[in-house]
Amino acid sequence: MQKESSPSRIWWVIFVLCVAASFAANSTLAKLSYDHGATPLSVLTLRSGLSALCVFAVLITWRVPRKLPARQRWIAVIMGCIVATYSYGLLGAIEYIPVALAVLTFYLYPLLTCFGAWLIGQEKMTFRTSLCLIVAFIGLATALDLRGDFNVIGVSMAAGAAVLISIMLLMANRMVIGVDSRVVSLHMMSSATIVYIIVDLIFQEFPMPSSTTGIISFLGSGIFYSFSMIGMFVGIAKIGAVRTSMFMNFEPVSSIFLGMIILGQFLEPFQLAGACLVFAAIVTVAVGNRTAKEPP
Repeated sequence: MQKESSPSRIWWVIFVLCVAASFAANSTLAKLSYDHGATPLSVLTLRSGLSALCVFAVLITWRVPRKLPARQRWIAVIMGCIVATYSYGLLGAIEYIPVALAVLTFYLYPLLTCFGAWLIGQEKMTFRTSLCLIVAFIGLATALDLRGDFNVIGVSMAAGAAVLISIMLLMANRMVIGVDSRVVSLHMMSSATIVYIIVDLIFQEFPMPSSTTGIISFLGSGIFYSFSMIGMFVGIAKIGAVRTSMFMNFEPVSSIFLGMIILGQFLEPFQLAGACLVFAAIVTVAVGNRTAKEPP
């Protein structure tokens, strides 16, 4: 991959930070659309379908072959079913707990992935990672305010989503290595969309927002998510996968601010302190991974 010059790289870093904020905006607008009549299932159906179409359009534009070998294709389909499940867990969680706390809980997945990789022998568990796991869980317990108005359903859904995406990443690390991630994403998002459509047909409903604000939020959630999916691939092409994944950790921070500005979901000072602990732990692990995998 051709290296970007330093001034150019700074602009691409800013771009990736905007992509992370766009992911946060997608979740925030999803919650706003719920308040006006939409449901997690209807939001996810639109979001997944639109993102699959956008990825398909990008692959055509960039003239990327869209076929996968049979084995990788079925693995991508299975991973798409996991995507459908964990996405419902995350967007379902924000019905019960503030968006920032749901995203923060979900963002334990980089640490859980490191832990899972150690369990199955893919990677070694370092002292840094062990310490970050402990700090992250302490910070999360503080942010969630376990002694206060603690919603078990919301936290369980977000935590379950984190576990599922960790499993999916571990699968991808072993089973689709060497395959174009853009093509894998197309198959994943397409199969996730099919799952949602089947569930929509089973329940025979597709709730839409009942107001202009709700419709704008409903459509905006899908648009921001689609932009984020494409933007993430652009970021990987420009500054590399490791750096992109590190800067994507800006999403939980963006969720806190967007939750306050758009939804009026304010966290207590001690909850913000807990969120900072989680964020610091995630970034510390990400920086360590970058140092190990990519030369400066």
